[in-house]
Amino acid sequence: MSTIPELESSDRFLIQQIFKPLANEYRISIPAPGSTEEGRPTLYVKQKKLKIREDIRFRTSEHDDAPHVFMIKARTVFEFRGRHDVLDAEGDPIGLLEKAFGLSLLRSHWRVKDPGGNELFEAHEASWLIAIIRRVADLGPDILSVLAWLPFNFVLKYDGTQVGTYRRVLGKLRDRYVLELEPGFSADRRLVLAFAVALDALQDR
Repeated sequence: MSTIPELESSDRFLIQQIFKPLANEYRISIPAPGSTEEGRPTLYVKQKKLKIREDIRFRTSEHDDAPHVFMIKARTVFEFRGRHDVLDAEGDPIGLLEKAFGLSLLRSHWRVKDPGGNELFEAHEASWLIAIIRRVADLGPDILSVLAWLPFNFVLKYDGTQVGTYRRVLGKLRDRYVLELEPGFSADRRLVLAFAVALDALQDR
């Protein structure tokens, strides 16, 4: 489990994208109950652009030379199967993020597994309608690109039961998401937060 106690004791997180020209960066905080405004940053995340092998690091400090506490790393140089390992600071596995490409043709669908390959939860876009509109916009003329601002929301489920939600906060220039887990859902928060960042960073949201 995480060495950051406040992560493991929280069920609600805010993921804020930060504008940087050469990298995707994020701050993760624990917002006040009911709020969609940032709390005190707990984790700083950086995804370097133009990396041949995907590498996203989570730190407790905003300084790039600070050691990371966990990371997302693609399994291969060109990861066509959508599999990314989540590793701790020593390189030991925390779990696996896996995009289900067949199911994602009409609605994005991910599976999150523990180091043993057991599925901890699956996640899919909350709205069929918005998912289809977004795909039509991707294939259509540039004027339809405005539809990319439609809410990008996900539902997290385990064995058919909802265990969390991931919702975009509207009205913000930069992407901001609230991840909310059901009380009692015990998945390692590092793995859940890695998944939340991956939804934006790996899908070029």
